[in-house]
Amino acid sequence: MHREYGRSRAKWRGIGLAAALMLLSACSILPGRSDPIPTPIAANPASLRIALLAPEPFHMLKDEVKLTVYQRGGGNDISRDYMLVAADNEAAEAAVARLRKPGQVLQVYRLTPADALALHDQQQEMAAARTGSAKPGFSVDLDTSCWNAAMIDPAVPLDVLIEAGDGTGFHPLLSDINIFSLMNRPEGSRLKSCSEK
Repeated sequence: MHREYGRSRAKWRGIGLAAALMLLSACSILPGRSDPIPTPIAANPASLRIALLAPEPFHMLKDEVKLTVYQRGGGNDISRDYMLVAADNEAAEAAVARLRKPGQVLQVYRLTPADALALHDQQQEMAAARTGSAKPGFSVDLDTSCWNAAMIDPAVPLDVLIEAGDGTGFHPLLSDINIFSLMNRPEGSRLKSCSEK
């Protein structure tokens, strides 16, 4: 990945969380930094993992996380959505231990074999079409999340991590997201009870 082009964001029902991640991402893609965030743009698709560290009542209703990988500008916009499916949590337990906070439960998601092949093809297509003005990026959408408990402050944050198969392990995409603040967002974008879904 060309770090100066990399952009990432997370969506909360199409709105929230973007500002926090854009700030984190901007700090991580500056030329000269030794610790850029791994991205699906150059990752080994078969090894790509998105992990959620969250309070136990935080659920993804369909056990899926939506990943969008795109490249914009240069006269040839390329974009594709992928649905990451639940993966083996136990295999990642040791890898996330240094990032895990008390009370957090691990949920791990990966590409299906068919989508891993599709992302590989997209990576090649984007690389062939990349020019000075083309900007690749990705987003992680938690639209299907809900809260399976009383709507009170759990005092345990949400973290979103990525592992790109480059041997460096999991890296934070979003850190210390306040669950209670998500519950109290405007109606169209708030974290709802699972009974409301």
